Amino acid sequence: MVAVCAVVSVARCGSINQSVATRSSAKSSCRSFVSGAPVVSAAATRRRRASVLSQAVVTPPQTHDNARPNTTLRPVSAAAVDSSKALEQFRSMGGASRYASEAKSSIVSIGLSIHTCPVEVREKMAVPEDKWEEAIAELCSYPHVEEAGILSTCNRMEIYVVALSWHRGVREVEEWMSKYSGVPLEELRPHMFLLRDQDATSHLLKVSGGLDSVVMGEGQILAQVKNVFALGENVDGFGRHLSGLFKAAITAGKRVRSENSIA
Repeated sequence: MVAVCAVVSVARCGSINQSVATRSSAKSSCRSFVSGAPVVSAAATRRRRASVLSQAVVTPPQTHDNARPNTTLRPVSAAAVDSSKALEQFRSMGGASRYASEAKSSIVSIGLSIHTCPVEVREKMAVPEDKWEEAIAELCSYPHVEEAGILSTCNRMEIYVVALSWHRGVREVEEWMSKYSGVPLEELRPHMFLLRDQDATSHLLKVSGGLDSVVMGEGQILAQVKNVFALGENVDGFGRHLSGLFKAAITAGKRVRSENSIA
């Protein structure tokens, strides 16, 4: 009897275990059916996660509607290009006036010398000391002449000016020369010389040193340059630029004669 009970008990346990296994298999099958994904191993799961992570790194982020777009490669519109060209053209023309791009202060030397002009024309352009201040005032009355100085000798008549616009300044000096001498400008121009800025400065230094004289190194021209500086000390039109220029010319003239044996 006992043996029969034991056999029945074992049979019941086996039936229960089989029922539990059947239920677990059914549950797994239901999960697979519901999720629609096959059951995979742990190694396959890790590989899939690694693949997803690599794709996440490589794939660029999506741009949201409220994100700021990248404009570095955006093409320039035709209107912007046309505006830039118009602005460059405007600047190349000097803005509203073609004189606006010029230096505000240009030293200009214009005149007649023994090398380029006959004596009869130079005599008509000569400015004596008693008319020197009046001539400076007339020159400075022109709108583009800020300062003026005149070196007038028997061999040369040179006008030095600081011009606001050197084109217009030269034109105004030429107008004064023709008016003062009574010689038409067409007759004066073939005999005139014109120098600007560094060339004008170098020329006065050479003149003061006697290097532009008929007799190399003659001392009279240095005294005449000193006289211009003395005349201009009390004249408003002989300003600081020309005053400094003639002072430098006097120093250069002295050095030429003291450091060389040309005098």
